[in-house]
Amino acid sequence: MVVQNADRVIEAVKEVTQDINSYEQDFLGFYKFIANSIFQERERLEKLQSIDLIVIEDLYKDYEQLERQNLVLQKREREVVQVFIFGDFEGDTEITWEMSEILADFFVEYLVMPILNNISYDKFEAMPSYFLEYIKDGVRVYEAKRSLHRDSAEVHS
Repeated sequence: MVVQNADRVIEAVKEVTQDINSYEQDFLGFYKFIANSIFQERERLEKLQSIDLIVIEDLYKDYEQLERQNLVLQKREREVVQVFIFGDFEGDTEITWEMSEILADFFVEYLVMPILNNISYDKFEAMPSYFLEYIKDGVRVYEAKRSLHRDSAEVHS
């Protein structure tokens, strides 16, 4: 994969998602919990070296915070959360294994099952509008530092 194509995909993803550092509506702590889990295990992700972004779908479309009563209204029960992992990879078994272990505490805490979607750049470019629609308004909880060697990563927390 040419670096320019990867950069183009990353920019397209960033245009429709929000960075966790600028996301202020995490009143139930979903994204913060996931970001902290990833941060604690960042060395495991850095060893993979093929993950550039992790995006969590918009969890708050099913909730409404009532300001006056200081209550949260759940509009519909949620059993799963979609996790989108973007990178330059072909075999994704190791990525799935590592991310499953990293997100296990989230499942135990919130009883919401993370469904992992490993999306290589080639796969994304074959159906960009399909993937962009699914991640629209999602939150980026991990972003690898961009370098020629991709030897380091950053976690937003």
